[in-house]
Amino acid sequence: VDVAAILATLADDQTDAGRDVSLEGARSAVVEGRRLGLKRAFANLVDNAVKYGGRAEIRVTTETDGVAVTIADEGPGIPEAERARVFDPFVRLEPSRNRDTGGWGLGLAIARRIVEAHGGALELADNTPTGLLVRVRLPATHGEPRTT
Repeated sequence: VDVAAILATLADDQTDAGRDVSLEGARSAVVEGRRLGLKRAFANLVDNAVKYGGRAEIRVTTETDGVAVTIADEGPGIPEAERARVFDPFVRLEPSRNRDTGGWGLGLAIARRIVEAHGGALELADNTPTGLLVRVRLPATHGEPRTT
């Protein structure tokens, strides 16, 4: 599965919808995995960056043992004390039910589960000077993905 191609499609779709999304880095980044699962995981992460941070800056890097993807935004970020909790299903830090940020609190939980099922890791960090930085690492090969 070419992760860079998945991200290019997602970035194009967001840009076509008038949202501020950029994509830099490797034009091809292949890993073993399930295309639809990885597309869903990255769609959730990019959607969150645009929704809560106003924009998404995506960077794809190939490494000797896999692929690294960062998604940065310029929003309020997630306090360090809340970062573990936001991966729990139905947890939302933004409690309103408005149309722009409404949701069920499942996006990060689903994204992490899919990434981990592919043998990878998903981490949250501060984006300097403001916002959230999501880091995803996927191994090039790891055997058959677990069911997600």
